[in-house]
Amino acid sequence: MAGVRCVHGMDSRFCAICNRSTGLRAPRGSVGTASLSEILEFLNDQQIRATYGAVADVLGVIPLSMGALLGPRSPEASWIVSAETGLPTGYSRGEMHTELLRKNDVITSGIALTLRLTAWKARRKT
Repeated sequence: MAGVRCVHGMDSRFCAICNRSTGLRAPRGSVGTASLSEILEFLNDQQIRATYGAVADVLGVIPLSMGALLGPRSPEASWIVSAETGLPTGYSRGEMHTELLRKNDVITSGIALTLRLTAWKARRKT
């Protein structure tokens, strides 16, 4: 069964133009609409860790791309961690946030991160 044709004459599932990400909507496959800077602000404010996979799910990217998206190591970015170790990959102790291991809680899914981030945003607006 052929897919529906888009205005560009292609199967709409495979049209790069129709499926490209814009600032107006979340990338295809993402579970949320938050930006990386919003996620980092939330994690730092709440002092809670989230896995690379959870953050990648919200952003609609693959977990392996998170290192490049985060850029140089910093205490603020150290809240995004490996699911296996609970620690940021490749960080020395001095590069991690001083409160990183204060809580045992780690957000491990994009849906859980989206829910907590949304609730946090709502509390900040009131």
